[in-house]
Amino acid sequence: MKNLFKTSILMLLCMALLLSAMPAHAASYGEFAVVSGSATLNLRQGPSTEYDRIYTAKRGDWVMILGESGNWYQVMVMDNGRVGYMSKNYLTAQNTSAGTSAMTGVVTNPKATQYLNLRQYPSLSAPVLGIYYNGAAFNVLSSVDNWYQVSIYGQTGYFMKNYVTVSGGNTAKTAVISAPNSGKSNLRSAPSMTDSTILSQHANGTHVQVLLEGNRFWRVSINGTVGYMDKSLLKYTASSSTGNTSSGTAAAPTQKPDTQGYAYVNNPLATQVLNLREKASATSKVIAQYKNGVRFHVITPGEVWTKVYGSATGNVGYMMTKYLNMTGTDSTVKTIQNGNTYVNFRSAPNTQGSTVYTRLYSGTQVTVLTPGDQWTQVRYNGQTGYVMTQFLK
Repeated sequence: MKNLFKTSILMLLCMALLLSAMPAHAASYGEFAVVSGSATLNLRQGPSTEYDRIYTAKRGDWVMILGESGNWYQVMVMDNGRVGYMSKNYLTAQNTSAGTSAMTGVVTNPKATQYLNLRQYPSLSAPVLGIYYNGAAFNVLSSVDNWYQVSIYGQTGYFMKNYVTVSGGNTAKTAVISAPNSGKSNLRSAPSMTDSTILSQHANGTHVQVLLEGNRFWRVSINGTVGYMDKSLLKYTASSSTGNTSSGTAAAPTQKPDTQGYAYVNNPLATQVLNLREKASATSKVIAQYKNGVRFHVITPGEVWTKVYGSATGNVGYMMTKYLNMTGTDSTVKTIQNGNTYVNFRSAPNTQGSTVYTRLYSGTQVTVLTPGDQWTQVRYNGQTGYVMTQFLK
């Protein structure tokens, strides 16, 4: 099976070389792309949702682009050699040439009071992942027509080009090679351990520019050479793993966040562990697990989820409140404050695809269920919904 996979890789690489000799519109063939913008992505027999599903890839999986048909790429999944079609909307190729500095940018709305929607894919009808005001910084991953694909606060999505200012330079995400042994780490020609050539080798402490992240491999640039490196050998530097340029990689904050009181892990059984999650969701990435008695600082309490900070590790994340003993924390009851006007109480955490249940005027009290950076889930008059976090005091 392994030999068959290697043979198929070699054949498809030959196809890619032949395609590279075709006119300019075929220049992207043979490029590697990563699944993004969706937790899973179907590989289909043909370039349409009418075709049968062959395989389901995960976010971060690498594929090789073999061709295209309309809004679909013909691809080969690097993990298993399967060939089929995937929607272009959920693949990031980022054709970054060697020596080119990654782009960064900031949100620049025409009016300071306006905000910019981060969308799931490059369309005004796409779901809104978050909203950002002027000055919010991000990394540019790729360019698609009138849109930039960006990484901001651990999320990947799309901003309209008209409302941002971008530039190149040395402020792009930077990682350092930190292998578990003292040997040198390989920079490879493809996101694969077995079906790639070694472009160069580098010692621990070497700085690399991160161009694109995948599940097992990252595309990086080292001294102008672009290739792929096992992500387990890389760690983000402090300047690129904190603040607005966060890539979603867990890293200790440079300073202790504002906290109030403490939360102690209190599992039903002493043998159980409690998950610290990246986001307030039972399906979110688990940062670490803790046994009974471990103490955390509380950032924001909620009846369902509580945002906490671990001073020993620097970890920030969310824990289910029912498995915590809280002490010295503020009440989960908060007050709406928006001058002399109101805030919309919505059915979902976005402004485009949600229903406005009612208007909550300044002074109205609500109960926090799940805190969030942009939106907070609250209960009002027995109904559960969402309000923008900045208007809760």
